[in-house]
Amino acid sequence: MAVKLALARVAHRFERGFEKIRRGPARHDPIIDCYGGYTSHDHIVLRGRVLAKARAISTEGPQSKWRNFKDFLSLFMTDELRDLTITAADSDLATQTDEEGFFTLQIPVGDDVPLYVNIQAAGADEVHSTPVFNARTASFGVISDIDDTLLRTGAYSLLRNLWTSATGNVHEREVFADAVALLRDLKGQGAACFYVSSSPWNLFDYLQAVFVRTGLPLGPFFLRDLGISRTQFITGTHGDHKTDAIETILAANPHLQFTLVGDTGQHDPHIYADIVARHPDRVTQVVLRRPSAAALSRRTKDDVAKIEAAGVAVMLDHDCRSLLPDVAR
Repeated sequence: MAVKLALARVAHRFERGFEKIRRGPARHDPIIDCYGGYTSHDHIVLRGRVLAKARAISTEGPQSKWRNFKDFLSLFMTDELRDLTITAADSDLATQTDEEGFFTLQIPVGDDVPLYVNIQAAGADEVHSTPVFNARTASFGVISDIDDTLLRTGAYSLLRNLWTSATGNVHEREVFADAVALLRDLKGQGAACFYVSSSPWNLFDYLQAVFVRTGLPLGPFFLRDLGISRTQFITGTHGDHKTDAIETILAANPHLQFTLVGDTGQHDPHIYADIVARHPDRVTQVVLRRPSAAALSRRTKDDVAKIEAAGVAVMLDHDCRSLLPDVAR
């Protein structure tokens, strides 16, 4: 831990020095890259990041892998603005961005939850209207993995994940048709959908564009900060991030029971077994998409057995459409 902390401090100094050289004179008109809002029992939680300039998502169709890679790389060439004040335009509530430009703003709310909340960055003329995903009226919740559950990614390797994303633009990414059918069916039953992934927040707009193109239901995303600060060098493990995100979602929605959706190709069964062990009354079922009809690993079988021993149903298939008559009903 001491070595990792020292490495973080050294890397942080180098990163800040490099940014000063690359950024040059201070820029104006900060851009809010907002990740939308979600409801807790008494607040709207708004999250986002403030950048010195906008990033573009290609609106073109199929193009060369080199062009895809250059477009993708631009998503990571960001000038984050730290210590910048973000205010809710209709109130006096405010917060400040952290070292990586991220912010979280909690807005108290009563029974009437607005569809949008207006926020503004200090020094910017534009008022940003951000959507609010209201889970208070939902019948139940769905927490879904993204990588290799909804999108073919190769998420067992972060580098493989990034390369798959880098060489295929939003019009070319393969989304599993059966997973789309599953999520849309659950949404049609009154579910509030939440999405957890180890992909970095730099890919938020990219993933949103894929969701819109393929008809996947939108909802709050919980992605990962791969930045460097004085106290961290990248972030924790995939399992730590995903577990923390699920705990946050459960705590924000104490009135809901949840369906957990994932795949058997990585760590989802183990993470979900741990969540069920701690919150057996909050999870009604676990849906696991199998990459193929191949036999499950011993570890996956053990995790499935633990979930079922807690009284939670587990449904597995390499085509989720076969599960639709039974899921959540």
